[in-house]
Amino acid sequence: MDEKSILEANKQAVARFMELLVDPNKSDQVADFITESYIQHNPNIPSGRQAIIDFTKSERAQTARDEMRPAGRPVLVAEGDLVVMMLPRKVPHPTRPGEFYNSYWFDMWRIENGKLAEHWDAAPLEP
Repeated sequence: MDEKSILEANKQAVARFMELLVDPNKSDQVADFITESYIQHNPNIPSGRQAIIDFTKSERAQTARDEMRPAGRPVLVAEGDLVVMMLPRKVPHPTRPGEFYNSYWFDMWRIENGKLAEHWDAAPLEP
């Protein structure tokens, strides 16, 4: 497979992973897309394949899905073994109750042999 095809396959793996991850009824299927030793740099989620699957079924994950409010399709950029996803989202305006503004969430994954092996995002530690 040439480099362009590999980069596209990596982006598609991330896109499919995210489609499955946001649905707790389908999240078990993400096992096909991530390594057993998946490294998670989000401080609120433990590392490991089963840990991410378990997290998707938690109340905290449901709260995150409810707050994310996607405002469009994600943009995926791949270079080397990394894929970055930018997700446009609607966020409540801090000083105008009932209004929203557009913001952007970024995630990055390292791909290893076609599977997601490591993840970073900007999530702060939750209490």
